[in-house]
Amino acid sequence: MTIATVNDPGTRERLSAPAIRAFFRLAKQWDLPESHQLALLGASISRATLHTWRTRSPKSPLSIDQLQRISYVLAIYEGLQRVFRRAPEEGDRWLRRPRVELPFAGATPLDVMVEHGITGLDAVRRYVDGAAGGPPSRELSLNDATRVARAG
Repeated sequence: MTIATVNDPGTRERLSAPAIRAFFRLAKQWDLPESHQLALLGASISRATLHTWRTRSPKSPLSIDQLQRISYVLAIYEGLQRVFRRAPEEGDRWLRRPRVELPFAGATPLDVMVEHGITGLDAVRRYVDGAAGGPPSRELSLNDATRVARAG
């Protein structure tokens, strides 16, 4: 997600509802307790807001910080799916396994994300992107989509 994207109020408004829906689907898949969900979304989210968002879209666009945090979480998930493409459930389990290498230093990736906020999210994303061979190529994805559309 680029700075220009998140700075545009119209874009933030358009992305807010789908971002929240995706976050809650992933939180369910990862079996994240409410405390972890709140930590991943940032200190600006209250329990009441979290409960409201579960049932309906936010009344106002998400903040830049909130969208950026959700973007990190989704990118981590996507990267794990690329790393563990033959066993996607392993990516979900990987989050809860202590890791000795940096940036984890004996903690689990989930603990790093929850305890260190945006810097933890960034560190885990960088690690996962490195394990996946770099961030996803959007150009490649577009080419693949075009090829599939032509074949269909």
